[in-house]
This record gives sequence, structure tokens and C-alpha cells, in this order.
Amino acid sequence: EWMVIGLVRGDRDVSSEYYENVLNYIKENINEKEQLSRSRSTDNSRVILALTALGYDVTNVGGHNLLTGLTDMSYIKKQGVNGPVWALIALDSHDYEIPANSGAADQTTREKLITCILRAQITDGGWSVSGDRFDSDMTAMALQALSPYYNINAEVKIAVDKALDLLSKA
Repeated sequence: EWMVIGLVRGDRDVSSEYYENVLNYIKENINEKEQLSRSRSTDNSRVILALTALGYDVTNVGGHNLLTGLTDMSYIKKQGVNGPVWALIALDSHDYEIPANSGAADQTTREKLITCILRAQITDGGWSVSGDRFDSDMTAMALQALSPYYNINAEVKIAVDKALDLLSKA
């Protein structure tokens, strides 16, 4: 999916076989909750990003709504901060509306995703997949997720500024 996004951004053609491969992947992996993995919400996020880049409707991929797989916060948080970061990036990639999920005890909202990302910021100002030392890659991903909210959310602005200061010194 990352290669597809890069090709699209580089104004290159992507073979129609890619979409057929995605349909097969979904058919083989999707569950009754529209999740592509039992533990990695980023699988849904990654495919949403690639298909969005290609201009496909992610609400009907072989009869499946890939956004529905991101409606349960407890599922998204299974991957630590990585899950909320990529869910927010995927949802914001086309300003998608988050579907209601009557079966989810903890319905996903953008506010909850932002709060989860902010709470995961470590004391040095960055983010990490694990541990208490910042990781520049994870920090950059968190900044990408939070950037649309920089001018409209004071907490986001503070967190982003602190992380940018850290990255500039690293």
C-alpha cells in the first residue's frame, strides 16, 4: 500500500491488478466486524489510504465498508499509539465520516483518537512505539495525524510545538 501511495503521489500508473489483489486480500481476511486483522487496525487504515489515493470508494470494496473496521476504539488501541495515529490519518485522508457501530462499546470519534494520541506523548515531547524514549519515525507519524487540528485545538498545538522542538534538536 505504501508503494501504491507513492506511485499515485508521483503521478505514476498503478495496475488494475492491485485492486483485484485488494479484493482477494479482503475476501480472505475480513471478519464480521469489517476488520482485516484481529489485532492490527492499521491493516484497515493502510488499505483505506491506498484505495483513497487511487480514488476508490472505501465504503464499498467488494461489498465491505473498510471504515466500519475502525469504529471501535478498544480495537484501534490494541496497537498502542500506532493504531489511533493511522486511524486518524486514514479517516482524514478524505474527510470520511466515521460510521456508527452499534456493537462497539467504545465508538470511535476523532476527538477520542486525538486524545489517545496526546496522552501517548512521552515527557521528552515525542512519541514512541514502546518505551519512554522518543522515536523520530513515530513522532513524525503522530505529527502527521495531529497536523489538521493544529490551529483549532490548543492542546494539539502545544503537543505539536513540543514535538517539533524535540525533532529540531535531535
